[in-house]
Amino acid sequence: MIVGVGFDLEDIADFGRTMDQSGEPFLNRVYTAREIKYCQSQPHARQSYTARYCAKEATMKALGIARAEGLKWKDVEVVATSGAPHLRLTGVAAAAAKRLGVERLLVSLSHSRSMAGAIVVAEGEQPAHGTRRIPPKRLANSKSGKRGSIKKKQARS
Repeated sequence: MIVGVGFDLEDIADFGRTMDQSGEPFLNRVYTAREIKYCQSQPHARQSYTARYCAKEATMKALGIARAEGLKWKDVEVVATSGAPHLRLTGVAAAAAKRLGVERLLVSLSHSRSMAGAIVVAEGEQPAHGTRRIPPKRLANSKSGKRGSIKKKQARS
């Protein structure tokens, strides 16, 4: 079941200006050594840095922890191996994922010459706090426009 979804989109030129103005301290605060090494090895490093930043933001949104106390950018790491990228969580991000019952994080990165983005889907067995799982049959009814019947069924549940 989906526990959370996060998305982020950034302009690469704007992000590049931030990187230029803030320099190496910014990179070391936001990215792990492995991420820096990977991005520097790419022909278009700014695109790689920006896409990874988006993945970090999207992960924080999916877990509902943006601006959480003690959260560090490095608590979310985008690991690129020979296949699709995956996420490694530590610190506050790992604790939040555990609390939400997250069993798997799916991440997709994309970029063009001007924009970079990422989406993260958090999957787990338990619904996020404060949410209620709606069975697929009820979801199918909502597409037909029968909202009144859905409310009645939910009220009886």
